[in-house]
Amino acid sequence: MAKILIVEDHNGTRVTLTRRLTKGGHEVTSVASGQDGVEKLRSGEYDLVLLDFMMKGMNGVHTFEQMKAIRDDLPYIMVTAYAHSGLVKEFMGEGGADFIVKPFGEDFEERISLNLERHYGTAA
Repeated sequence: MAKILIVEDHNGTRVTLTRRLTKGGHEVTSVASGQDGVEKLRSGEYDLVLLDFMMKGMNGVHTFEQMKAIRDDLPYIMVTAYAHSGLVKEFMGEGGADFIVKPFGEDFEERISLNLERHYGTAA
């Protein structure tokens, strides 16, 4: 399965995402800040990145910009409870793979698999 990096500052959400994706057979690394996410990406190999938009310090868009400069070949998925059309357009226009609104529905794992298949031709 895939190696997934989760960048999410809310501990409960981070734990839930890690649990759901690990249960699906993925290898998950999770961090609590954009800066930590950038550092993890520099030092590790990942197949997909999940980014929260609303984080203390560096928000998801700024984190995405820095990560994209390091690895522009990955699918990046923004997750947020504060979706608005301008944010979605900005993120997707800059090369984001998908945008998932919290709370996560039953199709969450399927969306991850679809993004992996779309990007790699298989579910990594």
